[in-house]
Amino acid sequence: MKRYWYSILLVLSIMVLTLADILPGGNQKKVISQDQQPGTAEVSMDEKISRETIAEPVPEEILLDGIPLDSEPEEQAVWPEVPENFSEVLFIGDSRTVGLSEYGDLGEAEVFANSGMTVFNLFDEQVKLKNGNKVELEGLLTDKSYHTIYLMLGINEMGYDFTSIVKKYQNTVSRLKEMQPLAAIVLEANLHVTNEKSLQSQIYNNEKINALNQEINQIADSNGCYFIDVNEIFDDDNGNLAKGYSSDGSHVLGKYYSEWVEWIRDGK
Repeated sequence: MKRYWYSILLVLSIMVLTLADILPGGNQKKVISQDQQPGTAEVSMDEKISRETIAEPVPEEILLDGIPLDSEPEEQAVWPEVPENFSEVLFIGDSRTVGLSEYGDLGEAEVFANSGMTVFNLFDEQVKLKNGNKVELEGLLTDKSYHTIYLMLGINEMGYDFTSIVKKYQNTVSRLKEMQPLAAIVLEANLHVTNEKSLQSQIYNNEKINALNQEINQIADSNGCYFIDVNEIFDDDNGNLAKGYSSDGSHVLGKYYSEWVEWIRDGK
């Protein structure tokens, strides 16, 4: 009799356990794959796909050719408008800038330039201004704020070590920006020489002038300055100063400086 009741209890127990597994909410058995380590959470295939899809969050703005669709295109730098009659404008340079002042019409612009000027002696030289006073550049930059400053130097420096020229030019630009933080600074490419002049010299030739002009252009880019290259109006087809524009192979004739000034005035 006892065995009979034990048999009945065993059958009932098995039935209860079976019903617990198949009823909703029951204890369902989990199958652990060989790849799954004990203690790690099981991940279904759908979950794997979902996780792989969102592993790298997609930004809200979708990029098209590297440009966010919801972003505005960057505006190109606007060339600084030259004040009427070059008021509040300062030109700094060597003999080429002297030529601009003497043969072109720079109006009310201040000119700090002389023959032989370089980035190495720029802040040591005294220059006579149009009012007759001789001043150093530091005093000129301290006494007045300028709207635009044009800088054209480099040809007289060709005999120096190239790396030293570039470094000193960068220092000069940094100093100008520090002393005139509100001024638009325009770096001018050095004028080419004629082909004949270029072939005659291992120092003052267009290959070296082009190399320096390229460095000046990069300095302009990295310092938020502007860069202009007047050679586009005076070069021949081979990238040399055209013979017809010069008598000495290095400077343009006096009558052409007015064209240079108008090129600047037109926003070049």
